[in-house]
Amino acid sequence: MARLAHEEGFAFYVQQIRRYPRLDRKRELRLARRWSEKKDQRAADELVHGHLRDVVAIAMQYRGYGFRLADLVEEGNVGLLEAVKRFDPSRNLRFMTYAAYWVRAYILAHVLKQFSMVGVGTGPLQSKLFFRLARERARLSSQLGEGNENINQSLADKFGTTTTRIEDMAQRLERKDTSLDAPIFGDSDATMMDTLSDERVSQEEHAATAQRDANVRLAVASVRRDLDERERAILEMRLMSDGDEVTLADIGKQFGLSRERVRQLEARVKNKLRRALSPVALAA
Repeated sequence: MARLAHEEGFAFYVQQIRRYPRLDRKRELRLARRWSEKKDQRAADELVHGHLRDVVAIAMQYRGYGFRLADLVEEGNVGLLEAVKRFDPSRNLRFMTYAAYWVRAYILAHVLKQFSMVGVGTGPLQSKLFFRLARERARLSSQLGEGNENINQSLADKFGTTTTRIEDMAQRLERKDTSLDAPIFGDSDATMMDTLSDERVSQEEHAATAQRDANVRLAVASVRRDLDERERAILEMRLMSDGDEVTLADIGKQFGLSRERVRQLEARVKNKLRRALSPVALAA
């Protein structure tokens, strides 16, 4: 009954947001400028309302992970609000082209955090493994044969990681969470908890990991402040995107640059990131 009520409530929500008109390029640009320059809340609201259907469309791409569509849409809407705060109308970019990055980022973060009680991690590599590993493994299995010993190594090469991490993520995706208090055998009082040894990471290691992550965030933020508008667009839409990245040609059209020039700028951004992150890597 509760599930039915939830589905009916979400269906009503979808019906309601269809009442909001689609925004053409000129209209959304005017609204974005009114919000950016005058903090006109009504303009921001109209900009959000005009793209709520787009959030539903993006959220539907992630239904296969066992989450309620309404929950994914809710997270995506938070990302949409974040995009409104950050959108720069002077870049002459369609709002949803920019906002899709934030919508996906919030949805992906929700999926990664909630997929398992113990989580699968939220870093860029973990995100790629989580969302692409099953597809790539199926492709290689069809080419090389199920159980081929070279599959894990091929996957490790593709994702730039180790076979151990590939095997670990594959196991996490294939297995469901099980209570540690559940009996191992039906006629036994022994539980999974009884078989576990204490291999917990020490508090010092936890602190070191937290410090390293904080240093990485600070280094990236420092680089971002020194980038020009074109370089920031490359960083956000290509190097930091968890979804489908914008092509070099797309960014070239936005700024009136050739594809080769955009490639050169991207290489420059990567070099700046590499230099900023090198001290963090050496200290790890």
